Amino acid sequence: MDNNKAGERRIVIGVDGSQHSARAFQWLVKNMCNMETDRLLVVHAYEPPSMAVYPYAHGSAYYEAMQLSLKKDKKELEELWQMYERKCKHYKLNYKLFKEESCKPGEAICKVANEEDAHFIVVGSRGCGTLRRTFLGSVSDYCLHHAHIPVAIIPPPS
Repeated sequence: MDNNKAGERRIVIGVDGSQHSARAFQWLVKNMCNMETDRLLVVHAYEPPSMAVYPYAHGSAYYEAMQLSLKKDKKELEELWQMYERKCKHYKLNYKLFKEESCKPGEAICKVANEEDAHFIVVGSRGCGTLRRTFLGSVSDYCLHHAHIPVAIIPPPS
């Protein structure tokens, strides 16, 4: 079922709490976004930390630490959403927020772009070198090679 308006351009932007995604958001608003005809699809992927399946000698202490960590992560995620929601309202954007759990960021961005029949993807880049990007992975690299629509990668300032 397609609930998108005719003539509406849908732009996906991947966000996290970093300065790189904030810079990509600012670039998008300044250079690409038309408040009247565009719909901004704001995507954040959240991978909860994995828990060990075998008990530790101090199992309850480990469990309590994990619960505190999960609570902190949830609070940070809510703050992130509130910040991007305020930004979208400030610029009077037509937007929709997506929280993708248990998914890698690049996969989540491409998944939302595909499901929402998006026209464009915007992501920020950390500016890692080839070797570091190979070991750490790169959201922008993943999107560039797996999305079937144009991808804008906003580089860090020189």
